[in-house]
Amino acid sequence: MKEGVKYPDYIGISEVTTRAFEQMRVESYFDGQPSLMFDEPEGFDITAGPNDKTKLSGRSRGWTPVHAQLAALAACTSITVRVVARDQKFRLADLGTKVRSLIDIRGFFFDLHLRPQYEQLDFDLVLDTHESAKKVRALATETHRRCPQLGLFALAKIPLVVTWYRAGDPIPLFTEQLNCPAGTLPADRLEASASPPRKQRRKQTSKATKAAKAKAAKAKGAKT
Repeated sequence: MKEGVKYPDYIGISEVTTRAFEQMRVESYFDGQPSLMFDEPEGFDITAGPNDKTKLSGRSRGWTPVHAQLAALAACTSITVRVVARDQKFRLADLGTKVRSLIDIRGFFFDLHLRPQYEQLDFDLVLDTHESAKKVRALATETHRRCPQLGLFALAKIPLVVTWYRAGDPIPLFTEQLNCPAGTLPADRLEASASPPRKQRRKQTSKATKAAKAKAAKAKGAKT
């Protein structure tokens, strides 16, 4: 975008600048506000090649960019919920959220033929309200329409599971699966791929049981 250009009054403009430092650290600046530091956690190492012993490692001195992105999603959605609640005369005492992401990082570190990507985001919203589930659904629908960050994730077609709860009740009012493939969710697929097949698990359990029995018999024999 060009500097000094006049835009319509309905266009909001935000500007953030950054400065990169050694060891995967980046500081972000927003005029008139304290800076925010991003830094990958200690041990998140990269080597340039098999013979290169040099490592670039963060030191966990600040937020990671991924955590900042998740915080932006939660904060933007929370603000939008408040605005929509006001417009719909929806009585809302309090609101809390929790966001969890699964990212395939192979393309960043190990396999340059792949593109790093979000596999799935789980987004829980807990509303302290006595309004009906029907009104919560109406609130959710309008929030999805208005929230820029939710719109960003929707345009990126990132699988997003949004669950709406009433405060104090562990059973959700309803769950939305956005951009999710039909059938198994990516998180369930990844969990299944990380677990050994059922037959192998039975074999491992059987081996562990036999080993435990042998150990117990040995101990009993030593006592007698």
